Amino acid sequence: MNKNLIIFEDARYENFCSLTHLRPIYFLRPGIRSLCQKMVDGFDGYQPFLFCRPDIEDLTRENTDYQVNAFSGRHSEDTILINGALRPNPEFYEALKKADGNVVVSSSQGDIVAVKVLGLLSDAEFQDLMNGDLEGFIGKVRTKADSMTIEIPFYNYLWDMVSALADEIVDDFAFFRARKDEDFSSPGQNKIKGVSFIQPENILLASDARLLPGCVLDASSGPIFVDRDARIEPYTYLIGPAYIGKGTILVGGRIASCSIGPVCRIGGELEASIIQGYTNKYHAGFIGHSYIGEWVNFGAMTTNSDLKNNYQPVAVSVNGRMVETGLVKVGSFVGDFTKTAIGTLLNTGINIGLSCNIVADGLVAEKEMPSFTWYLPRHKMDYKIVKALDTVERVMSRRNRKLTDALRRRLEEVSRISSVRSDISD
Repeated sequence: MNKNLIIFEDARYENFCSLTHLRPIYFLRPGIRSLCQKMVDGFDGYQPFLFCRPDIEDLTRENTDYQVNAFSGRHSEDTILINGALRPNPEFYEALKKADGNVVVSSSQGDIVAVKVLGLLSDAEFQDLMNGDLEGFIGKVRTKADSMTIEIPFYNYLWDMVSALADEIVDDFAFFRARKDEDFSSPGQNKIKGVSFIQPENILLASDARLLPGCVLDASSGPIFVDRDARIEPYTYLIGPAYIGKGTILVGGRIASCSIGPVCRIGGELEASIIQGYTNKYHAGFIGHSYIGEWVNFGAMTTNSDLKNNYQPVAVSVNGRMVETGLVKVGSFVGDFTKTAIGTLLNTGINIGLSCNIVADGLVAEKEMPSFTWYLPRHKMDYKIVKALDTVERVMSRRNRKLTDALRRRLEEVSRISSVRSDISD
């Protein structure tokens, strides 16, 4: 009989906007692997199913091979539901797999952590999962399951992921090294002419990664993982722990303690940051302690502040609510398809929405910028959705990607909601 794993997101996704406007929280990547992939790997032998908000269901389905908001695993020996915002916890995964009875696990704050059901699901339980009704399903399971309350860490905000970045890369690197994939190897004695390796035993390179003379890979502070078809050009100083995603090009500069997703073009200075993917930071400028979405373009010399002059902890505006991070180093959080003009300066802890166009002649002092904002030095206005979509289509075509109907509909919906909220706030 099969075993089922259902990964779900809860209302916590709102804390991760605008990075969760176009994806479920478990598609975010605090290390080398996304939260979803870490959980799937942690439950080897289980059939994964994904549950998310209905408004991103079609978009999520386009970006995974797993079933989304659907369930076909009734005939199984056990079914496990797990909260997609959990910090990776192999010990908890093993305890859940070994549990010998039905159980509903909650956090001390009342959040559902996980649920386990042994044996064949009832007709009503199966129908709830078929309909995507997790609340109804969990309610029925509670009547026949033990309840348990535990203390377990979640990711609650984007800066939590940035803070955990180094540790997550170290853990993921150990995972991949243990797999002994023949397509990845350490430089070892296989010297690459003109390339300098520091602690090469702590580096994994894809067989088709290209490293050009004049680059330095320094793994003395943490491991470095260079994925397939990545390219590192001369005058790049790459400092671990770091992940360089598939098809990404480093064009020079200092890149330290970062996770860079697929098909990015990165130069200048990048530190302690996560880039989801398909983003250009080609020129000089500094981005630090930040989480950047997909299809973002930073104009030359765009720079963010990640430290206040008084060295006090940074507060970040999340959906109009100021949240104390408790951290001294906090940079920028930038939504998908946003662009900055040359020389843009971003304030400490700024939170920027989807598809914003930022043209500034000095510091952008905003705490939070709604999606689809056209920002000028002394004026803000809505970025008209027709023009925004035209730009999105052009940008994606440059990387041989298409603006799908699902993505178009979702962007139109976010634009409508953002416009309403902007009118209310004005």
